[in-house]
Amino acid sequence: MVKKVNNMEHYVQHLYIYLNDADQFALFSGLTFAQFMDAMKMPKNLLLLKHSYDDASYNMHTQMEFASQEEFPALRKSRTAKEGEFCWIDFRSEKQLNSLTPQEQAELLYIGHKKEAVRSPFYSTLLNEFVYLSTEDEQTTKIYFRNLERMNELVGNYFIQSIRREDHGQNFWRRKVKDMIPELPDEILKSLKNLYREGILISLADPEKTKNTVELHIRQVEEISFMDDFWSDIDNYTNQEIMQKFVYDRKLKQWS
Repeated sequence: MVKKVNNMEHYVQHLYIYLNDADQFALFSGLTFAQFMDAMKMPKNLLLLKHSYDDASYNMHTQMEFASQEEFPALRKSRTAKEGEFCWIDFRSEKQLNSLTPQEQAELLYIGHKKEAVRSPFYSTLLNEFVYLSTEDEQTTKIYFRNLERMNELVGNYFIQSIRREDHGQNFWRRKVKDMIPELPDEILKSLKNLYREGILISLADPEKTKNTVELHIRQVEEISFMDDFWSDIDNYTNQEIMQKFVYDRKLKQWS
């Protein structure tokens, strides 16, 4: 019999999500920049609106710093200390930065400072896919998505990466390629969109507790104003009723 999973010690990962689809952004807690990098196909360049990365490149036109793909490993490493706020917007080439108008540059400075946009933060000049805005301790991360469907890419890969890390750490030598957990089905991820609008907590149950299954537990949690309070009360949330459960059966090799 599988042991009941219903409190903090029975989970290995949590992700809080609140979606404002009208303004095309979502709030996350439990997400780091490293996890974002692992989960997403990364853009070519990041214009650093707020950061503590010492080795960034410099753009003369905007007098702002940026990081190219070659610098991403070093940038990722610098973020492990979680020093300072971290805000960026992506772009495809430095030629695009050199085309930014004074008004657009002022808007980008405002976004980095206030963590909100005065208008749509998707610029025809930059052709950016994201605007990424995190607090100093990465307690809260606000991400604008040009295409909101890419949230499914982020959420799905976030948990698949977490599950595979658990398998790697605990059962790697016994786990064969054919036994690797497959991607979360699109229909599961799409079914969560309406719940995101109210705010949800997704929790990955400890595979050692659930044995032959992998379980993601969904709980409704209203929009959180103060994330410090949320995480200090996480045990209370995980003892609340599970609204929805997604289960991967290792024997049947399928999600349900």
